[in-house]
Amino acid sequence: MSKAISSERRNSDEQLLVLELTHRMNNEFAAAIAVVSLAAARSPNGEVKSALAAVEARLHSYAQVNRCLQIPSQDAVIDASAHLRRLCQSISRSRLDCRGIELQFVGPPLQMSSERCARLSMIISELVTNAARHAFGDRGGKIEVELFQCGAFVRCRVGDDGTAPEKIRHGRGFAIVESLITSLDGKIEQDFGAGGSVSDMHFPLSARAQHGRSTILPSESRETVLRVGPLELDLIKHTSRRSGRAIDLTPREFRLLEYMMRRQDQLLTRAMLLEEVWNYKLVPQTNRVDVHMGQLRRKVDEPHELRMIHTVRRAGFILRAPAS
Repeated sequence: MSKAISSERRNSDEQLLVLELTHRMNNEFAAAIAVVSLAAARSPNGEVKSALAAVEARLHSYAQVNRCLQIPSQDAVIDASAHLRRLCQSISRSRLDCRGIELQFVGPPLQMSSERCARLSMIISELVTNAARHAFGDRGGKIEVELFQCGAFVRCRVGDDGTAPEKIRHGRGFAIVESLITSLDGKIEQDFGAGGSVSDMHFPLSARAQHGRSTILPSESRETVLRVGPLELDLIKHTSRRSGRAIDLTPREFRLLEYMMRRQDQLLTRAMLLEEVWNYKLVPQTNRVDVHMGQLRRKVDEPHELRMIHTVRRAGFILRAPAS
């Protein structure tokens, strides 16, 4: 009993310290904005006024980012998509627009605990910051954040069309990301390469989904498992099988196969795949799709199996269930 009381008191103290730190940061931002605003009002020079107005607007955006990342004092149910869209807009205005980097959020309304949404916001902020810092150099590019629900679970992707070495040495920021995703009872997988990076996360929508009655989603759930003929893709477990044979996929291959399975029997052009799977804003001349498609085909279609991934010469690719 005494240990439980001590733990509750420690958690309460930690929460109080976080709230106090947040309050001080908000006050510091407000003070800085007031100083810049006053300087602009007192200056007789039009160019100075304009420059200071731009600084004030940038500070307002930084302050909004800080507000979006605050831990709520009381937990409530909120629209996570609306919250994350505001966060992405504020990050764009504060430090990405000036570099020609487009940050886009995609996702339908999704009701979530504000406390869990705050943790997800910190994860996304860190991943976006890392992409902006390492993926683009002196050029612009695109970062896309995608959020959607799969049954009792949530999937979130952060992808960019920059360039990064395939092997990344993670620093303290990623250790924080891993701790936060673990606190959500979730997992994260990352794929880096010349075509950009993808961070793919999934976690229970609520703590009860993990620790309560619905600990594991049934494999038959049509929302979380895609099937085309003998091919099966589990969006939560992040596994793939064909006729019971396990298929080991990289995160990029998983994303590519998911995109194709959702559009079975449709002709998918290389431009479509570069835009949707690699998040390219402008379609370059590259054989990247063909290289990845060749690797994926060797895993999906073994020599003794009927082909499912078909190449349409000079057009693109089609995924079809094998003829019975």
